[in-house]
Amino acid sequence: MPATKTQSAPTATDPISQFFVDLAQPGHLATLESQSATLRFDVKDGASKDGASMEHWYLTVHDGDVTVAQKNDHADAVVTVERPQLEAIVAGQMNATAAVLRGVLNCEGSMAALVMFQRCLPGPPGSTGRAAPISSQTVMSWHEQKPRRAS
Repeated sequence: MPATKTQSAPTATDPISQFFVDLAQPGHLATLESQSATLRFDVKDGASKDGASMEHWYLTVHDGDVTVAQKNDHADAVVTVERPQLEAIVAGQMNATAAVLRGVLNCEGSMAALVMFQRCLPGPPGSTGRAAPISSQTVMSWHEQKPRRAS
């Protein structure tokens, strides 16, 4: 299965390209096991001469298999964001959910797809990496084992 389809190779100075290439590199992510969604990232580049240049990143997740392409196609979630903000998000300097709440990142369509994607993002600077996935069954078993307080 080809992991990545891009128009050009990422450069060391383009953290967004590097993030998406690295994300698709393994081809399968256990963190996204049994998850399926498509996301399109419309990245606005305010530094372009016309001020309206748009780059598109298309992420497909199917049962943990991940592919990335640069295309403008229909997706479950369409995320619109300025380039500097997405650079901060993929560097772990900004939380994607917080960016939505602040109006820095706009998500049309499935918010669940965006939440799923957030599990792929690095933690804040200084963290030791991505957290290991926790199944909903594990969370529910913790909840069921917790003693209940008397009312």
